[in-house]
Amino acid sequence: MMPVSSLTAPLRQKRRGRPRSTEVGEGASVADALLDAATAQFAAHGFDAVGVRQIAAEASVDAAMIAHHFGSKLQLWQAVVDRLSQRLIAQLAILPDADGGQEGRRIDQAIGLLIDLLCDTPDLAAFILREVVLDSARSEDSYARLVKPIHDRLRPILVDHLAGQADADHLFMALSGAIVVSVAIRPLLDRMGAAAGDDDAFRARLKASLPIRTGDLPGLG
Repeated sequence: MMPVSSLTAPLRQKRRGRPRSTEVGEGASVADALLDAATAQFAAHGFDAVGVRQIAAEASVDAAMIAHHFGSKLQLWQAVVDRLSQRLIAQLAILPDADGGQEGRRIDQAIGLLIDLLCDTPDLAAFILREVVLDSARSEDSYARLVKPIHDRLRPILVDHLAGQADADHLFMALSGAIVVSVAIRPLLDRMGAAAGDDDAFRARLKASLPIRTGDLPGLG
């Protein structure tokens, strides 16, 4: 089986030309640079495989800045999860509520929003795949902050949509799992398609491939 890092690493681009110092240029703080670098490194390689020097080198700052701003590698990881969670929750806030009408439209909107969110932040998809799906000491914390908010927001819409004819939790896991894996292994999927590298085409193909309308779901046609 191909390692996760080999599939997710091409999603990010190497930073070039930054000065190596304790400051990282106009408009960007050292803490933000470290969070960006740590997010990419943890997503691509996992917590245990990444050292503080590797993260600092990616951010082009001194490794002592990690202790100064975050305290430890684990605390930096927690800050990464906090930032991803905040972005996720802010995006989910625009989802429509389950209100007993227009179920198909709301499901399409919810799944489309989730696809756009993960395509906009592919490191989040790789992070979920590595830190939640692959069991680790941090899986429960990752689930609580990165998956549960999505589940809690989408489940009522799915329950309303399914009307008791299928299990909402199983459908949620099937749909969200398909989206997370597809975004995380996009470099592999790009090799299979004619529109490699075309972000809009990738999103459109992913949305079209999911059985998210009432007539396409098992038992609901």
